[in-house]
Amino acid sequence: MIAWMFPGQGSQKAGMALEIEGAADLFKGSRKVMSRDLERLCTTDPDPAWAPDVLQPALFLTEVAIGRKMQALGMEPQAVVGHSLGEFPALVIAGALEFDEALRLVALRGKAMTDAGRRNEGGMAAVIGLDPAVIAEICSEEGDVWISNYNSPKQTVISGRDRGLAEAAKRCMEAGAKRVVRIKVPVAAHCPLMQPARETFEKALAEVTIVAPKCPVYCDADGVAHTDPSEIKDLLVKAITAPVRFTDAVRQMRADGFETFVETGPGKVLRGLVRQIDTEAGLAGVSDDEEATSLALTSRRKNIKYETEPAGVSL
Repeated sequence: MIAWMFPGQGSQKAGMALEIEGAADLFKGSRKVMSRDLERLCTTDPDPAWAPDVLQPALFLTEVAIGRKMQALGMEPQAVVGHSLGEFPALVIAGALEFDEALRLVALRGKAMTDAGRRNEGGMAAVIGLDPAVIAEICSEEGDVWISNYNSPKQTVISGRDRGLAEAAKRCMEAGAKRVVRIKVPVAAHCPLMQPARETFEKALAEVTIVAPKCPVYCDADGVAHTDPSEIKDLLVKAITAPVRFTDAVRQMRADGFETFVETGPGKVLRGLVRQIDTEAGLAGVSDDEEATSLALTSRRKNIKYETEPAGVSL
């Protein structure tokens, strides 16, 4: 079976929507929802400024455009998983959330996180090559720092106030981490410092309709499959302050029979993480029209049926 993965912040790049048919129409439609035009930022700007309140809608629009191009070519996911912000394009492509409502939520989420970051200053750092259990113990002992992303057995991200983050980074290196890299983001995402953003987002989400998706949605907050709209809503709220459990999600998907993971968005970040989680998983990526067309041709050649009986063939 085949799952589509939608990346979050960290996968952006200049020109990421330039070669995607249909992206221009989505950007045009987004102007009715947002007060700013993101098309140039995602297409022709050689050095985009990626503030969180801009980056999140930009990635969302780009990934929805890629997913819709794949659907236009006859492909459909048999499950979806989104990494942080990626949960929103995943829900749109799975038919659980309307595009306009999702864009409003994404724009609000980005602004709310930026505002929370001003109130509770901090940041994030990636810890490479150290057991997550050891990292969790260090964080609990230091205080004001938490695990924010269980990305893979080899990569864990921590979030918190600057002092706690620095002390935890030092102790992680002393405990055997290969590297600790400060991430260039202005907020401490997916930790209790985002509580003000969670409250703002929860109020907005209460007014939004989510319907049962066409395929299972593996949620970040618990790493398992969901099709119940109320459960998905609760987990979207929880995800603002809870860690991203991408490792758990991939392992659960493999246990549930998913053999191939298609990264539906710019970059190769999620494929690299999946490779660290399970070396036997099949991997593919689509970031523009050419790659979408190539994947569609491969699917036809291998007789992969997306909407009928799964073929069980890795691409």
